Amino acid sequence: MAHRIRFLMAAWFMAAAASLAGCHTTEGPAVLQIDGGDYDQAFAACLVVGRDMDMPPALADRGNGIIETEPRSMGSLLEPWRMDTSGPSQGLESTLQFQRRRVRFVFLPEGFEPSAIDGQSPFDGGASPGSPADTGRFDLERHAGPLELRCVVVIERGFTPGIRPSTWSSTLATRSTDPPPQGKPDGTVRRPTQWTPVGRDEAAERTLLTRVQARIQEQNQAEAESVTSAPPGDAPSS
Repeated sequence: MAHRIRFLMAAWFMAAAASLAGCHTTEGPAVLQIDGGDYDQAFAACLVVGRDMDMPPALADRGNGIIETEPRSMGSLLEPWRMDTSGPSQGLESTLQFQRRRVRFVFLPEGFEPSAIDGQSPFDGGASPGSPADTGRFDLERHAGPLELRCVVVIERGFTPGIRPSTWSSTLATRSTDPPPQGKPDGTVRRPTQWTPVGRDEAAERTLLTRVQARIQEQNQAEAESVTSAPPGDAPSS
């Protein structure tokens, strides 16, 4: 019995060590160059890659070229079967803290740089539907030039508002309850969220772009094979 327990413990430690190694890499591309004619194909590839990683889309705006996925918790040492960390330090962080990822794919014209915001110019808000500003806005579905696909993976960390940990034992920790905010300077009356962004995961970003690139290449190869294997138009049907 003791030998079996030692074997199971050794297997668990080996699996945990393998999960610490991580499956995300920094060797992938930081930006993907996409031809304007392949926009629909690349947009669909991003959706498929997100679903394959258990992060289905929460927002898919084809006209503006934006995809945001649902968040997914990150693997820890207590889950050695989760091979989705970006290295040993991230695996340890996810063990000590409850963390999750959220992905955002953005399609932009090649070389696009956002205009600087000085905080002084008036903000007119969004364009009214059907207005000249709305009909003349940039639409990726009608853009024939080259595009760039960028990926942003945000790491969010969960926390408990008002927690007061004890230096003696975690069972002695208490929790404070603050009254609802009254008349804050910014006008909000909302309580602080239990998730807060703590950084970006660049290794996961490059891994996702690599998978999108591979998906596009697979689709192109399948389409080329279907064209070459199809019978000529004047060939007999039987």
